[in-house]
Amino acid sequence: MFGKIIDLNNTDAFVNFSNGTTVNVSVIRLPKHSKLGDTVDLNNEAPSCMLKDSMINFL
Repeated sequence: MFGKIIDLNNTDAFVNFSNGTTVNVSVIRLPKHSKLGDTVDLNNEAPSCMLKDSMINFL
């Protein structure tokens, strides 16, 4: 699915898809040298590197 990078930092990017969905993805999943405003093709069906969607208390 094609989407546009709307925000980007060293570790994550927000990608907005044509259906209105915005997702946070790791920059590892983006093509090399991607920058803000680029259109990228991401497979949303691929497994994510996320292990758990919760905060970890290290105390």
